[in-house]
Amino acid sequence: MTNPYAMNGYSQAYPQTYRQPVSNGPSVLSMAAFGAVGGGAAGYLKNRFPVGKGGAVSDTFAKEVFENNLKKNGSADANQYFSELQNVLKKIDKISTPEGFKKLITDNKNLLEDQCRGISAESFADAVNSTNLKDSKKALKETLQAIMNFERAKTKNAIKLAWNSEAKKFVQTPEFRDNKLFEVIKGTKNSMQWKKALKYGGISAGVMGALTIAYKMLTSKKSV
Repeated sequence: MTNPYAMNGYSQAYPQTYRQPVSNGPSVLSMAAFGAVGGGAAGYLKNRFPVGKGGAVSDTFAKEVFENNLKKNGSADANQYFSELQNVLKKIDKISTPEGFKKLITDNKNLLEDQCRGISAESFADAVNSTNLKDSKKALKETLQAIMNFERAKTKNAIKLAWNSEAKKFVQTPEFRDNKLFEVIKGTKNSMQWKKALKYGGISAGVMGALTIAYKMLTSKKSV
């Protein structure tokens, strides 16, 4: 005699359907966050040592330290001087006429007067013509570039003096007497490190987010 309440009979009359949980894969936000953290950490670690092996200081770091120190500790005259100097270096190659050269000198007269101790900047400008324009531009550019090179060299020397290669960090020794400059060097290192971390994190987050979207598109097409 068949038991009408047997489980086999019950399951046939009322079939049980168990809905399996469907995984849509990782969310775009979660993968972007993962990419941001991973990329940020990579960027932070990659740029944690501004001084390389053998005491080589990167031009980028030296430039940043110089500019930060000028803004924070430089006088108003020093800031104006280097602002005009960099402005002339930026524009001088684009000058193609004596008139344009004279205007460049006039617009940056404070800088040029400081360089023209023997002959005034005004006389220098008046003497420039189409014949000597090329040589005049070259002489002025080389003079101003040499000043910037000297400033960068001094900055790199200060950075090397503050760097402890064994501890892999900046340490102020008795030989390093400029407290303000030392604080700028340390602060520049930290700010550049975090800027790189944010940059790498943003790139990684974008890549991971894009890959997640592509993954979802492919899986949705397969399920159709």
